[in-house]
Amino acid sequence: MSVTPLRPPPRTPAPPPRPPRRRVFSTNASHYLLWALALLVIVGPLVPVVAASLWSTPLYASGGRPTWDNFHTLVTDPDWWTAVANSVLFAALNTAGSLLVGVTCAVLLTRTNIPGRRVLTTLLLIPIALPGLVLVIGWAAMWTPAGFASSWLTTHTFLAMPVDLYSIPGMALVAMGVAAPTIFLLCRGTLLAVDPALEDAARTLGAGPLRSLVSVSLPLLRPAITNAALLVFALSMEVLGLPLILGFSNKISLISTYLYDHWVNASQQGLVSAGAVFLLVAVSGLLLLRNRLVGDTARFTTTTGKPTGVRILTLGPSRWLLAAGIALYLLISVAVPLAGVVMTAFTSILSPFVSPWSVLTLDNFNAVFDNPLYTDSIVNSLLIAGIGGALTTVAIAVLSVIAHRSRFRFRGSLQQGMMWPRMMPALVTGMAFFWSFALLDRSGAVRASLWGIGIAFAVRSLALGYSAFYPALAGIGADLDKAARTSGATWWTAMRTVVLRLVAPAMGASFVLLFVAMLNDAEPAVFLVTDRTPVLGLTMLQLAATSIGGSVAALGVIQMVITLVVLGAGRALLGVRPRA
Repeated sequence: MSVTPLRPPPRTPAPPPRPPRRRVFSTNASHYLLWALALLVIVGPLVPVVAASLWSTPLYASGGRPTWDNFHTLVTDPDWWTAVANSVLFAALNTAGSLLVGVTCAVLLTRTNIPGRRVLTTLLLIPIALPGLVLVIGWAAMWTPAGFASSWLTTHTFLAMPVDLYSIPGMALVAMGVAAPTIFLLCRGTLLAVDPALEDAARTLGAGPLRSLVSVSLPLLRPAITNAALLVFALSMEVLGLPLILGFSNKISLISTYLYDHWVNASQQGLVSAGAVFLLVAVSGLLLLRNRLVGDTARFTTTTGKPTGVRILTLGPSRWLLAAGIALYLLISVAVPLAGVVMTAFTSILSPFVSPWSVLTLDNFNAVFDNPLYTDSIVNSLLIAGIGGALTTVAIAVLSVIAHRSRFRFRGSLQQGMMWPRMMPALVTGMAFFWSFALLDRSGAVRASLWGIGIAFAVRSLALGYSAFYPALAGIGADLDKAARTSGATWWTAMRTVVLRLVAPAMGASFVLLFVAMLNDAEPAVFLVTDRTPVLGLTMLQLAATSIGGSVAALGVIQMVITLVVLGAGRALLGVRPRA
């Protein structure tokens, strides 16, 4: 028997080392490329608006010359100055009323023991979560002189609606329903951050609880009140849906409706561009004024660590009266208008002289789903909100890591650039992209598609998504991606495999807020929409401007249900909350 000796396997030569992968762009070059693209999309479209205001013919037409005629025609038009005066009065009334309601509710619901604080706070914040146009439709259905609630009060009681909604004070009253919760949120955050030790110090010197609250905590609200007041004033100058529904029929023109009318009915595009430049300069001036008024915010810093808690002021029996007052305001401004939208959608006629139960119907919803314009509007808005929201979320994440996790030279401009659209009026945003597409997209392929509207909606909502994403990014220490870099990972690999994975929930929250904002947006589409690209918000706005019918209310209910379902899912899965 022979034995075969075991032999070691033959040695195979080791494969030659792979050459290092050649990158098309270095990290720094990719940062420059993305920075240039971002500023081109965010800030670049404003250039054609200014050019159109200074050109004698539309930019898409041949010929033309530089001119000041558009500005001369604008400033010599008495209707323009009437619109400016109406806008300033409307904005002032809305700001003053919203400050009164918002600051009062913030103090009472945050620092006192009035009953039902949690329920009242939730009801007060509902208008922020819902589409603003739905509330306007509800106000018009219930509180106009011929509305259901106004007629019922006049017929069955000695009470009456004291303000005519078809007037500037009436429109300001409706606008307060959305603006007051915004001021409430801003002031409530400041009150919760005030260190109670300051009030304790005042009380050791003999001040009572109410005096310590008024003399110590309320002055610290100055930055929040200034921010909120100028924000509400600026937004009031550009709002379009409310004056178009309530003011246009009574020939009350604001700046937004003046521009809308001259664009849609008179085709005076150069004149409208000049008005848009005026509006942009006015809003920018308000923001500069805000910075000057607030000054150094460090003067208002009171807490260097976590506050120990919130002191609750005991009001005594008067707390029941104050709670009843807030509940009455919420009944008038929130509950009744929302009930009006639902009742109009589910009845054939809404009248206090006919029982709603006897005229219940689904015909309004059948009319919506049988009309191709309405169904196309819903589908298009869902596509823009879904696909546009996802792509915008990715863009925000990429730009944010460059702005906050890199040493890119111009990273600071990216931070400012993502917040810039917040100060740009929606009408100016839509007009800016209209002129940009007119110059760069001569075939109209992008402008006539949903991509054109989606890009405009995305830029307008950029600041909202960034505000939801940035806090989570700031909470992740730089040591994690530095550790990945020391192990050989490139900057992009460290961002993709470490940072972006950790902030995935924040990206989900950002997507939810962007989805809701882009679903309900309307004003930028005024200049971009075509017969083949209707969107839900603008379709409702155009229909509501002519009549408050059952079909418009049915569309409002559908829009409201989609919004609540998405926000509810976001709240359950990601803890998403409405933001001002």
